[in-house]
Amino acid sequence: MSPLLTPAQADELIRQDLTALPCEALPYLSALGRTLRQSLSADQDFPPFDRVTMDGIACRSSDLSLGPLTIQGLHPAGEPAPAPLQPAHCWQIMTGAVMPSDCDTIIPVEELSISGTLVTVLESAAPTPGQFIHRQASDCAAGTELLTAGTVITPAHLGLAATVGAVELTVTCQPSVTILTTGDELVPPTETPLPHQLRQSNGPVLLSALANWGLNHSSTHLHLPDDLTHTTEAIESALSSSDLVLISGGISKGKKDYVRPALESLIGPPTFHGIAQRPGKPLAYWKPSSQNPPLFALPGNPNSTLTTFLRYVRPALHLLAGSPIPEPITLPLAKPLTPHPKLTLFLPATLESNGTLTVHQPQNSGDFASALSASGFIEVPSGEVEVTTAAYHPNNR
Repeated sequence: MSPLLTPAQADELIRQDLTALPCEALPYLSALGRTLRQSLSADQDFPPFDRVTMDGIACRSSDLSLGPLTIQGLHPAGEPAPAPLQPAHCWQIMTGAVMPSDCDTIIPVEELSISGTLVTVLESAAPTPGQFIHRQASDCAAGTELLTAGTVITPAHLGLAATVGAVELTVTCQPSVTILTTGDELVPPTETPLPHQLRQSNGPVLLSALANWGLNHSSTHLHLPDDLTHTTEAIESALSSSDLVLISGGISKGKKDYVRPALESLIGPPTFHGIAQRPGKPLAYWKPSSQNPPLFALPGNPNSTLTTFLRYVRPALHLLAGSPIPEPITLPLAKPLTPHPKLTLFLPATLESNGTLTVHQPQNSGDFASALSASGFIEVPSGEVEVTTAAYHPNNR
């Protein structure tokens, strides 16, 4: 029997197989949460002119010694640069306006006394040439790259796209994901289970985990009986219609675990089956080929299903989207922890306000309740020495 892979070895096999899905062009307001597959550059200087940042007056500093200044007119935002000033005159100016080319000083309205068209600078004021002017190209020059391919688009990014006139964006196509769950002991959440039954939760968990990642409308779920024919037919249909297939349950070595036999009859043996980890030891993976998309067969216990999704499927989604995989953060533990001598441990954990991690110890791989208050999970490699820090994987995207 071959030794089990480590999580790092499983990562390497998955990452070498998966590449980004094709692209599509979308109106920019429809691209929130998608992965950008082009770069965005400034189409002009930002700001494109010397921009005034205070309401007040614009004048020449050399005129301030001539006494009160006369307002030559109003220069609001959105107007072209005005004509040159007459001696001892100023412009009443607004935030966002173009700085008049012959002026060098902005004085805020709070530092002025205005009577009709005459303006007196208060004695407490200290006018400084160049102050309150947002200089042209001081943010960036035309042609500067602002967003790179692989960026997951946020509302701020859409505002930036609007600013540079990028009203159509090239993004990764949304993957079509099929979720298959198994188990004769499971009934729909809407039904009352018999004493020997449970309500089915893994399907809703995986659907919501995909939605939390950003797939709101491209995932479907089907629950299967523990039957080889039904399992084979459902998997065959999913392989032909999906960009990614997730199966929960039926991948261990029980007499009614039909997922691996069904898959081997359709596309051959897995890339790997079994990782030296807890929970999720029976995890299996089939790499993509001309016959099939990538497929993950997740263990059926609720904690195992969610943990292996977060640890392995979530990075795979980033690879399919063409976006960088977020790396875990090493943080101190609130209490020291003893590793397992042979297995990597994935344990629910809460990131506290002081920057430490409180670990929740599940009773078993079916213990879903212990993870409810967790903000993520930690990864503790096998070993013999007590650890005081651990790699932390947040639950968010």
